[in-house]
Amino acid sequence: MAGSTFQDIIDSFTLTPQQVQKIVDGLTEELIEGLTTTDPKNITQQPSFITRLPTGKETGLYLAIDMGGTNLRTAAVHLLGDGRTGVTMEKHEITHELKTGTGEAMFDWIADCTAQLLKTVAHDLGSSELHMGVTFSFALQQTAINRGKVVAMGKGFDLSDVIGKDLKDLLEGGFQRKNVPVVVSAIINDTVGTLVSHAYQTPSTKIGVILATGTNAAYIERAAEVGKYKGPACDQMILNTEWDAMGRSDYLPQTKYDKEIDAVSLVPKFQEFEKMVSGLYLGELTRLAIVDLIEQRELLPQLDGKVPETLKVRSSFKTLFMSTIESDMSSEHHAVSSVLKTSFGVDGLSGKDRHRVFTLIQAIGVRSAAMTAAACTALLLKANGHSLNLDSTTEETTIGIDGSVFEKYPLFARKMKNSLVKILGEDRASRIRLELAHDGGSIGAALVAMIHTSGGTV
Repeated sequence: MAGSTFQDIIDSFTLTPQQVQKIVDGLTEELIEGLTTTDPKNITQQPSFITRLPTGKETGLYLAIDMGGTNLRTAAVHLLGDGRTGVTMEKHEITHELKTGTGEAMFDWIADCTAQLLKTVAHDLGSSELHMGVTFSFALQQTAINRGKVVAMGKGFDLSDVIGKDLKDLLEGGFQRKNVPVVVSAIINDTVGTLVSHAYQTPSTKIGVILATGTNAAYIERAAEVGKYKGPACDQMILNTEWDAMGRSDYLPQTKYDKEIDAVSLVPKFQEFEKMVSGLYLGELTRLAIVDLIEQRELLPQLDGKVPETLKVRSSFKTLFMSTIESDMSSEHHAVSSVLKTSFGVDGLSGKDRHRVFTLIQAIGVRSAAMTAAACTALLLKANGHSLNLDSTTEETTIGIDGSVFEKYPLFARKMKNSLVKILGEDRASRIRLELAHDGGSIGAALVAMIHTSGGTV
């Protein structure tokens, strides 16, 4: 990494309007390509088999699980009508041992977690009502509303004997082994769940986004354009874009740090867009850049280019540290010293050092927001003329966004909005609302399970 100056590094993370537009155009091309491709390696634009959004009037009590990149959430969801819900939820951390073990061990554990929830809500559920909606935050080839083959798993997962298997069979196998009386009635992706659940509360919602450990999005597409869909005839279809897996080197503005993260990941050349914007990777981008700055004597020059051993540990700089540092808006940025000393034992930062680390982290956060806004723009433009009308003078479109990066990273929503203004212009961007979506996976899964098991068409 020889020759990098501080300004070189900041410039490498700062996107020009032309670079942002290339992302919009490139993602739009891939969205269109994904609608019809039969290449099994292309996991984008997956039909969800869900053909409409909820009305907000649905009622009932259903089980749900939401399996993400970091946690498993089990829930009993009360749909109360008028967009209201009541949720009893339990959260369980998915350990590294589980992520890299056997599929059977993972699904036995999920069954144990579900059994624990049933003890909590048993008084609310009759034995004939144990229908479950499942939100699965990984690539599925959906074959029915309650069936789908696992196509790929990122986010640190490396389970044996899971890829290519039907998720309903995997889950119900665990339930049967553990004597848990639950039937999987619906399977959805977390972004589909975010879209469905936020539309239950806010009918103007047309796009659902996840921005947490990983990232993904869902939107409504005209069924006639979804050439890969072979199910019953319908007018429209909610698609799981799997935009995390999109991105080509001809339009993604990858820095040398992005390329290094990709090269050492479990699956190189997979989920390259996600590796540039999501919570699992932002902290590591920061660490690699800090290491480079120290080696070039652009940071902590008293170390004479020698990087502390603590900073050499991969993934040791958490995205949470970035949030802590950006939350300190004082001119002295003392949070930089606090984080580096407390977590890495690194002391002796000058005011210049603190300012440089703060500026670096801010540039990486702004880039993530700009790229996410560009991806949302691609969806808005792809759907324009159907469920969206960007040129309307009155119609408002809501994007429901769930995830820790959007919720907890300082001013992330404002950064995204600023990027939308730069891309779309003030007038059109003013009609796009970015709203925080909560518990989208659980509520969305329950909504789809309820409509499916009640005999309606989702």
